[in-house]
Amino acid sequence: MVGGGNYEQVIPHTVMLSVFGRALRVLDLPALIRAKRAAGRPKDLEAIAELEALLAERERA
Repeated sequence: MVGGGNYEQVIPHTVMLSVFGRALRVLDLPALIRAKRAAGRPKDLEAIAELEALLAERERA
């Protein structure tokens, strides 16, 4: 993964979610933001502001 490292490196930065009855491991918001920033693609850069707003909202709660 661009900017995230290998599997062993990203595991500490993941959370487990249940999606359609299946347990999935996904990047936490800070790690997702770092990965999108490192990728540098226009669609990733556009998503960063929204992800940062979600992270700020979570931190306020």
